[in-house]
Amino acid sequence: MARRNQHSREELQALAIEAVRELVAEQGLAKLSVRKVAEKIRYTPGMLYHVFTNLDDLILHANAATLDILLADMMAPADLAPFQALHQMASAYLNLARTQTALWQMVFMHRMQHEAPVPSWYQQRTGLLFERVEQQMARMAGRQPTEAVHLAARTLWSSVHGIAVLAAENKLEVTGDVDEQAMLDSLLENYLKSWAGLESSWE
Repeated sequence: MARRNQHSREELQALAIEAVRELVAEQGLAKLSVRKVAEKIRYTPGMLYHVFTNLDDLILHANAATLDILLADMMAPADLAPFQALHQMASAYLNLARTQTALWQMVFMHRMQHEAPVPSWYQQRTGLLFERVEQQMARMAGRQPTEAVHLAARTLWSSVHGIAVLAAENKLEVTGDVDEQAMLDSLLENYLKSWAGLESSWE
C-alpha cells in the first residue's frame, strides 16, 4: 500500500468510501464521523475535506458505491422475460437488505443535514434504479401510456421496499410464518398479473 502522502485524490476518495462502508457495517450510521473515517485510513480530517465537502458528501459517495453494486445485481439478461427480470431485480434488492443491512439502510434512510438539497448527480444515480424497473414494465405495458408505466413502477417498487424494510429490521414476525421471499413472490405475481391483465405473470 502506498504511503499516505503518495495517494492521488482519486485513491484517497476510494479509500475513504471503503472506510465509510466498513465503519457503517461494523458500528452503524449514527456513530459515523469524518474523524473516524480519517483515523481509519490514517489521514487527518482536514485532508478529507479537500476531497469531500462534508460528511453528507462522503456518505452520498459511499451510497453511490452501494447503488452501483445493487444496479449490477439488478442487471437482467436481454433475453429474459420482463416478469422474470423484475423478479430477479426485486430479489437482488431484498438480498441486499438482508445481507448488508447497514449499508442498505444508509442508502435509503440517510437524510441530508440542515435540509440541504440532494445533489443532482446522486439523484440521477438513484433514478437509474427506477429506470430499470420501468424498462421492464414498459415491455409488458401494451398500450398503456408512459405516465401509467411510471406510476406503476413506483407503486410496485414501494411495495418491494416495504417488504425489504420489514426483513432488514427483523419485523416479519408480525406476518406470522410467511417469509419475505414468499411475500415478494406473491406481490410480484399478483400485482403484475393484475396490472398487465395476464393470466399468469410467469408464462
